Amino acid sequence: MVDAGWAIEQNKRYGYNQVEIRPYCRRRMEERGVEEELLISTLFSEACFHAEEQERLYQGVKEKRYELIFKISSKYCLIIIVKYEEKVLKVINVIKTTKDLEKKWRQKMSF
Repeated sequence: MVDAGWAIEQNKRYGYNQVEIRPYCRRRMEERGVEEELLISTLFSEACFHAEEQERLYQGVKEKRYELIFKISSKYCLIIIVKYEEKVLKVINVIKTTKDLEKKWRQKMSF
C-alpha cells in the first residue's frame, strides 16, 4: 500500500528531463486536450491526494504501476499512471476528469 506522500517523494527523485511519456499516452493527451506542460508541472507538484499501486501486463510482462490523482483546480482532477524506473519516470496514461474524485475517494476510505 502506498500513500500520496510517498508518491510525491518518489516524483522528487526525478528531474524534468527524466520524464518519459509513452507514445500511447501522447496520443491520449492530444485527444483529451492535456498539454505536456500541465502534465509535468502537476507531476512535480504536491497536489497529489491519492496514490494506488497496480500490477498490469505490458507486452507479456507484469509491471508495477502507480495511479496518482491530483487536484488541479476546484473543478478538475488529473489521473496520472506512472512507472518508476531507476533513471526514468515513465508516464503511461493521463486522464483529465471533472468528476469529484476526491469526494468518491474519501467515501471509499471511510468504509
